[in-house]
Amino acid sequence: MQQILLAVFALTFFAQIPSLDSLSPKERHEAIEVIAILGNREAVPVLVEAYRKEPRKDLRTSIIAALGQVRDRSAIPGLSEALSSDFERDVRLQAIDSLLRLYIPVEDNQGFWSFIGRVRNLFSKEHRPIVGLNTYVDQTAKEILVQSLERDFDPEVRIEAAHALGSLRAVDQLPRLIDQLEGPRNRENRDVRVAIIQTMGVIGSQEAGPVLTRMLKDEDERIVEEAIQAVGFTGYQAVYPALVNLFKTSQNGDLREYSLQSIALLQEPAAVSLFESLLDASDDTYRELSAEGLARLHYDASSFTHRIAVERHENVRLALAFALVSSGQSAYIEQLVMALDSRRDYQAETYLFELGKYHRKLADLYPYLRSPKPEIRVRLVRVLGEIGEAEAQPHIQPLTEDSNMDVMEEALEALRNLNPSGV
Repeated sequence: MQQILLAVFALTFFAQIPSLDSLSPKERHEAIEVIAILGNREAVPVLVEAYRKEPRKDLRTSIIAALGQVRDRSAIPGLSEALSSDFERDVRLQAIDSLLRLYIPVEDNQGFWSFIGRVRNLFSKEHRPIVGLNTYVDQTAKEILVQSLERDFDPEVRIEAAHALGSLRAVDQLPRLIDQLEGPRNRENRDVRVAIIQTMGVIGSQEAGPVLTRMLKDEDERIVEEAIQAVGFTGYQAVYPALVNLFKTSQNGDLREYSLQSIALLQEPAAVSLFESLLDASDDTYRELSAEGLARLHYDASSFTHRIAVERHENVRLALAFALVSSGQSAYIEQLVMALDSRRDYQAETYLFELGKYHRKLADLYPYLRSPKPEIRVRLVRVLGEIGEAEAQPHIQPLTEDSNMDVMEEALEALRNLNPSGV
């Protein structure tokens, strides 16, 4: 059946080639629409050639979007050409989006062709998709993005290029990101610097720790705020004294909270006494972050059974459950799993990811894949896909035939993360 469909696509493809050279913009648009089919590799050189000849900005944008829709890596040279040389900002922004689509499958509910003539920027949202841990990213794609960050004259393009490097986990490009953060080019452009700092947090390498520590003394409070949040993800423990100082002395409540959040991520043994002192704080966020930090330090949380029984705030109860599971009381994992179907789902997903990835609790998660609630199955499969351990494959595989479409799609995506070469 698949071969028949591909044959039909090929026939349609060849039948529509002449219209790409039509004098009518409407016909050229229709030709782009016909051949922009997932996996239609034969369309790539035709689209690239059409892009080079196309005088209209809206159709060049649509051609570059079509290359992302085809999702074949042979499009990288064409997308690189558009990103490095097209004089229209929207075309260059679309090239960034389409490059990311080669590595990160995303769904948009508005339909591909509702975006005709304008940029699709699903990757510009607050919670940007990230490439799977097992996905190989071509060096050429990372190189053209970092060149765009270094050379593009439009700050918005530089911002999106920086974010894209985070989405692709481009750890090898950190030296050049550091140069752009501290160099003169972006000194007066806060938003570009913020994007670079955020990307360093997403990449999460200790190599970024020293520069982020220096940013804690920046004169721009927004830069300081972003650096505080990013440095915790790097695990750079040498920043601990600076963060403690900010937490204890800052008059800005947000900066104090961000500082404690980063301390909770560092896994710095010296922080135990600080966390213990905050377990009874009146601020529930301080109690939550302190329990989190102790959990990551493999703290003996046996005494938390009383705390969790009397705690009134759900965010703190989940953090306490996280600490209890991390110290060997696996029964509390059910509380975290049940929270996947609640307004605290993101917090629960974070804890379950850490327990599965770093605390070797994968076996405790598998039974809940049979939950009667599809919302729990969806989110738990997503967690397993993000963890990326091949041993989860036989447990996820049956859910590719789940009665719930969302569960089935999430299972297929998780298997792609575990085995990028094919499900």
